[in-house]
Amino acid sequence: MRPENEARLTKIKKISGFLRVLCVLYMLGCVWMVWVIARGPIFMHGPYWGIGTVWYTYNGVGFKAYSLVTRERVIAAVFFALYWGIAILCGLQLFRLLGFYSRGEIFTRKSAGQIRGWGFACVALGIVKLGYALLPFLVANSRRTQGMDLSMIVNGLIIVAISWFMEMAAEMREENELTV
Repeated sequence: MRPENEARLTKIKKISGFLRVLCVLYMLGCVWMVWVIARGPIFMHGPYWGIGTVWYTYNGVGFKAYSLVTRERVIAAVFFALYWGIAILCGLQLFRLLGFYSRGEIFTRKSAGQIRGWGFACVALGIVKLGYALLPFLVANSRRTQGMDLSMIVNGLIIVAISWFMEMAAEMREENELTV
């Protein structure tokens, strides 16, 4: 390998290691948010932090948190658990991908497959975000505060397409290594 490429690979490895730390912090932040929400106004009865019946807005859906009946709290809990669980999955997929990069495995089939997994996790997160559009129909004291967002689904599909391109590039690279 040429010295300038060796230097680039070293940079990639260092930056990937740093980004892996950021992924861990992101996943810990997601776990913390689940803990806050589980202890917050959605799941507990009565005032929270001295607040009465206020509109609690989350992911574009607002509802009066303390007027929710048990069935509505369960529905909200399922949506929150799905959203944050898939958000953690997205962080985990990216963490694994950066692990390949930190070991110097950039244009390989494994890294392309990991990119594809990250893309599918992003699509799943976008679908759950679209599911929030149903929440006002399922929860009595709720309202929609912003429009539906398709960006996560589109970004996930683009990531999946890029992973297929990378897999083809890895196959071409392997074929070139065999012919030389």
